[in-house]
Amino acid sequence: MTTNTIKFMDVRFINPFIVSLVSIFKEMAGITMEKGTLVKGQGRKLFSGYGVAIGIVGDVNGQVLYEFPENFSQLLTENLTEKKRSEYDSEEEFEDMMRSVINEIGNTISGLAITKLSEEGISCDITPPILYFGKEIQIIPKNLKTIIIPFQSNIGFVSVNIAMDI
Repeated sequence: MTTNTIKFMDVRFINPFIVSLVSIFKEMAGITMEKGTLVKGQGRKLFSGYGVAIGIVGDVNGQVLYEFPENFSQLLTENLTEKKRSEYDSEEEFEDMMRSVINEIGNTISGLAITKLSEEGISCDITPPILYFGKEIQIIPKNLKTIIIPFQSNIGFVSVNIAMDI
């Protein structure tokens, strides 16, 4: 256990997720992500699209939710596979690929963030990712303090929702 107490909105905990998301999108997809203004909240609803939830346990406990609107998810999948939706043999095949891409992106961002947290002296592990799809799905409990970090790119927006159990 680290001797430094992690407080809500501590940059040592938040920045690794910001840096990791920007880095992974640039490296894997050639997409530049621009960070918007951080917002404090209580819980978070996934309004529409895909979400990847990953638990964090260790010196800090909480949950990270990556929120990907459906249109963004489609464009990202087409970008990474270099194959248009219409070029797949079936809609089901494309949707399977899209779920796989989104799940892997969330997991990869989290893995890099955990490595960066370790470099800051914060010891944490992540749980396997859980993929969600739908509208108005309550994923992060309403009682948890949440930091919402929006990002904008040329193919749309995404957000990272970090809920800490403090």
